[in-house]
Amino acid sequence: EVVAETAAGLLKEVPHPKVLDLCAGTGCLGLGVKRFCPDAAVTSLEKSPDALVYLKRNARLPGGLEITPVEGDLFTYWQTLPEGQLELIVSNPPYLTAAEMEQLQPEVAQEPAMALEAGEDGLVFYRALAQHYKNALCPGGALVLEIGWQQREAVTALLAENGWADIRCIQDFVGNDRCVTARRPK
Repeated sequence: EVVAETAAGLLKEVPHPKVLDLCAGTGCLGLGVKRFCPDAAVTSLEKSPDALVYLKRNARLPGGLEITPVEGDLFTYWQTLPEGQLELIVSNPPYLTAAEMEQLQPEVAQEPAMALEAGEDGLVFYRALAQHYKNALCPGGALVLEIGWQQREAVTALLAENGWADIRCIQDFVGNDRCVTARRPK
């Protein structure tokens, strides 16, 4: 909820924004943004065939909540995007380290590993996002990422190294670092 609300807040003054939801899973973030910004055009990208079934099912919900589901891989999808066409990219990518994967709580362990694991240091997806997605945003466009509670410094450093501006961290309702925002420089 914090991530969707943060993303929607960054779109307050943007008429008919174009939004890309990466690692969409069942579409919760994209649908959340759409709920808060009904005039947004939201495309939700998912690689997992199993999750894609649910994403497509959720793509048209009652009350006008409609998003566009797309099958694809975050690591290559950026190559298909025209420069400067999006106002917002939002993502809750996998972010668990290899060590964290070995110590999952039973309820989390039931999730598919591809939805959780992000390499030895948990930053594989953030590196790709930081390196490849900035130019898809219009100047001043925003990136909103869910992060693990211990990843603020590493994710903000990756974004800074790749030329992102206005980098901030938002905490969740219990005070844990949960969301990092950044902008493509104007």
